[in-house]
Amino acid sequence: MSAKKNRANNAKQAARQRAAEIRAQQEAAERKRRLLIAAVTSLVVLAIIGAIVAVAVLNKDKPSPAAAGAVKLDAAALSSINDVPATAFAAAGVSDQITNGPKRVKDAPAATREGKPQVLYVGAEYCPYCAGLRWSTAVALGRFGQWTSLTESKSIQESGLDPLSTVSFSQQNHGAAYTSDTLAFNGYETTTSEQRNGQYVKLDTLEGEDDVTFKKYDFPPYVQGSGGSIPFLSIGGKTFQSGGIFDVRVLEGKTTQQIATALKDPQDETTKQILPGANVITAAICEQTGNKPADVCSSAPVKAGAAKIQDHQ
Repeated sequence: MSAKKNRANNAKQAARQRAAEIRAQQEAAERKRRLLIAAVTSLVVLAIIGAIVAVAVLNKDKPSPAAAGAVKLDAAALSSINDVPATAFAAAGVSDQITNGPKRVKDAPAATREGKPQVLYVGAEYCPYCAGLRWSTAVALGRFGQWTSLTESKSIQESGLDPLSTVSFSQQNHGAAYTSDTLAFNGYETTTSEQRNGQYVKLDTLEGEDDVTFKKYDFPPYVQGSGGSIPFLSIGGKTFQSGGIFDVRVLEGKTTQQIATALKDPQDETTKQILPGANVITAAICEQTGNKPADVCSSAPVKAGAAKIQDHQ
């Protein structure tokens, strides 16, 4: 009996040992499987990251999707903006309807680029008041230099207001380009007019000192309300326009080309609004350029425009 028990005990012990060995092998196999899954997962993640980086590098110099549908302003319309006759500016003068003119800020630091006063514009392509200010600003800047590229743009439909034809000042994505010996320009359109998931599609991103200027001078105490409204214009970092400058309803029902072509006609209803606003903006620019060019800055409509510039209290 003792021998039988010993054999039985030995058999049980051997079985337990064998079971332990099997469990150890299974655990080792499971560890290998987990390590393999982790390694494969890491490789997949790295491959995805690599693909994203590769796509970003390949698309670095390509226009954004938002820029793909932008229509360049034709040469005739661009010339009309750059070369408004002095007689048209003189006939338009300065309208009494301009009640929201630029404001000077005492002791504000000058904003320059390459030794030239900088005009900074911040807006969005969906914004109807931006549509109006862009026209007056584009025409005013045409007196100090030349637009070499602009694209067409249109604001959104709003209650009681149709979409308004205008231009885009987006340099980052829609290729707005301006050259001048006396003035620098930076333009940002923060969004397009297109909506996705209830939000306007992002376009340009403010950078560096431009972002600092906008976040300081488009907020209280320099403007009323909560601040951050558009359009916003900084002229040499000294004078600021927040909000529209004329009644934009006059732009309804007209194409960008029609509005541009009419700029030489001071009797056109759109021109009667755009050019007075341009005379006021021109006056603010002349204060920063040392009244250069003299033929523009010394003209009667520009001197009249200076009266619409107020000092911030």
